[in-house]
Amino acid sequence: LREIVTESYSDQLRDWNLQALTVGAKLAHKSGNCRYCIEPHPSSRAAADFFLSGTEGIGFGAIAGGCNFISSYPMSPSTGVLTFLAKHSRTFGICVEQAEDEIAAFQMGLGAWYGGGAAMSTTSGGGFALMGEGLSLSGMSETPMVVYLAQRPGPATGLPTRTEQGDLELALYSGHGEFPRIVLAPGDPKECFDLTRKAFDLADTYQTPVIVMSDQYLADSSFSIERFRIDGKQPLRHIVQTEMGYKRYRLTQEGISPRGVPGYGEGLVLIDSDEHTEEGLITESMHVRNEQHGKRLRKAESIRSEALAPEIDGEGNIAVVGWGSTKHIICESVKRLRDERVASVHFSWVHPLCASQLAPLRKAEHTIVVENNATGQFAKLLRLNGVAVHDQILKHDGLPFFVDELAEKLAALLKEIR
Repeated sequence: LREIVTESYSDQLRDWNLQALTVGAKLAHKSGNCRYCIEPHPSSRAAADFFLSGTEGIGFGAIAGGCNFISSYPMSPSTGVLTFLAKHSRTFGICVEQAEDEIAAFQMGLGAWYGGGAAMSTTSGGGFALMGEGLSLSGMSETPMVVYLAQRPGPATGLPTRTEQGDLELALYSGHGEFPRIVLAPGDPKECFDLTRKAFDLADTYQTPVIVMSDQYLADSSFSIERFRIDGKQPLRHIVQTEMGYKRYRLTQEGISPRGVPGYGEGLVLIDSDEHTEEGLITESMHVRNEQHGKRLRKAESIRSEALAPEIDGEGNIAVVGWGSTKHIICESVKRLRDERVASVHFSWVHPLCASQLAPLRKAEHTIVVENNATGQFAKLLRLNGVAVHDQILKHDGLPFFVDELAEKLAALLKEIR
C-alpha cells in the first residue's frame, strides 16, 4: 500500500496519505481487525501483463464474440458491462440501447437476433426475473439470446452492493415450459472473456438462450493475470440464405433447423410464440406439437457434447467443489491446507451437465461443495444428477469467502474425515 500511495500522490498530499496509512495500520493491528490482510507475492506485478476486472473480461468477450447490439436497463452489478460496451461502441460498431425496463431490453435483443444481429442484455436477479417470459419466447421461437446475469443478494432489492451466488436456480428454471438453455459461470477475467465469447457462438449454433453468470465480487474485482493471446478468428454466424419454400422449423435429426433471417434470400421467414408448423404457422395439432417439441428438446444432447470439463487441481480423493467466482478462493484455500487427500474442482459450465463432467466427482470418496448462498443450489443440482454431496460450506452474508476463513472451515471438516 505504501508503494501505491507513493506512486499515486506527490508532495504534501503524499505525506498526508502515508501518515494516514500508518495510523490506520496501527489501529487495525490494535483492534485485531487484520484477519483479511493479503500480502501480494513479490513477482505478481512483474509476471502479469493484464490487469482486468470481471466486468472488463465480459465486455471484451462480448466484442470478440461478435456482439453488435446491447439493450439493458441499468442494475448493479451488471451495469459496468453496459457502460463498457457503450464506451467502445463506435470503435466496434455496437448499437447500444438503454431500455425502459428489463422486459423491453430482452425483447429488443430477440428482435436484433431475428434480424441477423448478435445481441446481449445485462441484468441482475430482479431484472432477470422480469425476463422470464422473454426467455421462454427465445426457447419457443428458437431465437438465440445472450444474457449476462450478475448476482447480488436477494430477495427483492436485498443487498444491492454486495455479493452472492443466490440466483443459480433462477437461471436454471426461469421461463415457463420446457426448452434447452445453457448456463455458464466464469471464475476469473480470463474465463469471463472466453465464456462470453463462446456464449455467442453457442446461442447462434443451438438457437437457444445462453446465460453467463457472475456476481458483484467477480464483476468488481480486478485481477493480475498472465497475458493471453486473442486470436483474430472472426465469429461465425450460423445463418442460411433462404430459398422459396423455406421452412424455419424444418424437422432435423439433431433438432437444429437452418436459421434464415428476413431479407436474406427468397424465402419467407416466419416465427411464432404459439406452437407452429415447420413453416412457422400457428397450429393446435397434437401430432405437430409432439414433433416440434421433441425437435427442440433434442438439441440438449448436442449441447451436452459441448460441455467443458471442470478444472481440477490436485489428485486427492476428497473433492472440494465450487462454481463461478469461488474458483481461486477454493484453489488457494486447498493449497494452504497442504493435505494430499484434497483436490479442488471448479465448474464453469454449470448447465446442462454431462456424464464426463461428473465422472471425477463419482470417483471421489468425499465431496464438499462450497457456495456463496444459503441453500446449496449447485449441490442440489449435483444431487439431481446422481452425485453424492457429503458436506457443504455456505456463506450468504453479502461478502465473498476469504481464504483463511475457508481454509479454517475445510481443516475442521477434514479432521472428521478418516
